Amino acid sequence: MKELKQCHFDRNNFASVFDEIFSNHCFDLEVACQEHRETDNFLLYYKDDEFYIIHFDSGIIINWYKHIGRTNTCNDKDFSLNDLREMLILLKEDLEWK
Repeated sequence: MKELKQCHFDRNNFASVFDEIFSNHCFDLEVACQEHRETDNFLLYYKDDEFYIIHFDSGIIINWYKHIGRTNTCNDKDFSLNDLREMLILLKEDLEWK
């Protein structure tokens, strides 16, 4: 199988969107991935130092290696930073982190 392109987003832009949406909850998000948490709309997963966020309805998968932004991938080549922002807002609502 063909592997996804690494660094789908510029690392700083990717991390900036996470910080914008989750600010002081980025660490909590990584813990939720390590716990393999599931919400109504998302699966948060962790394996071999890789963090994954899977959106059920769209099938979008984003991931990063070790630290937010590092070697990030997305399974949709047309998925933009604005799409990422919208996805993370929905995730934050699902997690009920205000």
